[in-house]
Amino acid sequence: MKRDNNIPSEEEFAKASEALRNRSHGLSETRDEILKKFKDENIYEFFIFDVSKTSFKAYVFFRWDWQKKELSKTKLAVEIEDYIYRQLEHFGRGKRGGLQLEIEFDSHENVVLNYGGDYFSRLR
Repeated sequence: MKRDNNIPSEEEFAKASEALRNRSHGLSETRDEILKKFKDENIYEFFIFDVSKTSFKAYVFFRWDWQKKELSKTKLAVEIEDYIYRQLEHFGRGKRGGLQLEIEFDSHENVVLNYGGDYFSRLR
C-alpha cells in the first residue's frame, strides 16, 4: 500500500523498537550492577551508552570533586573498568579484546555547579 506521507508504519515502528532494544541490550543491567557493586566507593551515578555495536562510553560520577581527585591514588578506576568489561561480556556484548570502552570520571558537584544539575546537558 502506497502512503502519501513519511510517517512510518506500525511495522516499521516495531522493527525500530526491536533494533533499539537489541542495541541497548544489557546496558541498563550493567548500570544497575555497577551502582550496586561500587555503592561503598562513593559512586553517585553511572551511565553507559553504546557508540557502536562494540564501542561504549561510560560516565562515572562521584558525589564530590574531591572524591574524583582521590581516584588517582587508588586502583578504583581499574576495578571499575574491569567490572564494566565483565558485565558487557556477561550480557553478551562481546569479549574484552573485541570491545572498546572509554570511561569518563566526574562528580555530581560539577554537574550541579556547571550544568544546573542537568545530567542530560552534561552528557552532551
